[in-house]
Amino acid sequence: MQRNHSSPEAKGGDGDYIPYVPVKERKKAEFEKYRKRHRPADIVAEENKDIGSEDDAIGPRSKVSLLDQHSELKKKAEAHKVSELDKQKEEEAKILHDIKEASALMSVAELAKGVVYTEPLVTGWNPPRYILEAPESKNNRIRKKWHILVEGDNIPPPIKSFKEMKFPKVVVNSLKKKGIIHPTPIQIQGLPVVLSGRDMIGIAFTGSGKTLVFALPLVMFCLEQEKKLPFGQGEGPYGLMVCPSRELATQTHELVCYLSEELAHEDARVLVKLSNTCCKDSLVSSLCFVLEGQL
Repeated sequence: MQRNHSSPEAKGGDGDYIPYVPVKERKKAEFEKYRKRHRPADIVAEENKDIGSEDDAIGPRSKVSLLDQHSELKKKAEAHKVSELDKQKEEEAKILHDIKEASALMSVAELAKGVVYTEPLVTGWNPPRYILEAPESKNNRIRKKWHILVEGDNIPPPIKSFKEMKFPKVVVNSLKKKGIIHPTPIQIQGLPVVLSGRDMIGIAFTGSGKTLVFALPLVMFCLEQEKKLPFGQGEGPYGLMVCPSRELATQTHELVCYLSEELAHEDARVLVKLSNTCCKDSLVSSLCFVLEGQL
């Protein structure tokens, strides 16, 4: 008996050869045929419609040129991008609104402990009686004249001169030496607010005199505290100024040192510190300057 070692290709030719298909693949193919055969007619029609519309809109068989197809795809991409951007803006606006409603003008300590201050800081300053008793319409006319916009409750009246703000004569003269004769708009409204012990957020352009609005009242508060009960060794600081840059901290420090030295000539006990550097001819430490990154 002789065995035939010829291959299937040699025996029957290439056309008669049937490749082997695993049982798993055959069952899978039969299942797909059965599933397509027994699907509802409406689903098949919908799929054929979608396929037809896609082929008509985009593809080599469509009647639209490639340039028009590219323009259409670009428009769809831009519309999708704009919608995503609008969605992001809405989410950011919602977050800002929630923060404003829950924690407007509240410090971290207040949010953590639930402390809410309902009374202003007690100070020994009061505006002149004739200004305090002036009608609100007059105050609004002053604000309108100097383009001052305010928001809040029981806002202190604007005062148009340093003398009416009850600053000592030495302070008024020292400001005149610096060329500061009349207060600027931010000082007309801001100084009475700070001197009254109220919280304030002041917004004004560069060079408008914002530094004097918080520096001068702090010096006066330190002087008032020193007169009532002198500071002891190691006490303080009484005031804290947070500056966004070293240049602004230096500028504020120089202003406070200048005011302190002028007051020292009038036998007032005031000393200002910037880190460990003390102003010359000063006696008691009460203010501290800190950069934002050092907190």
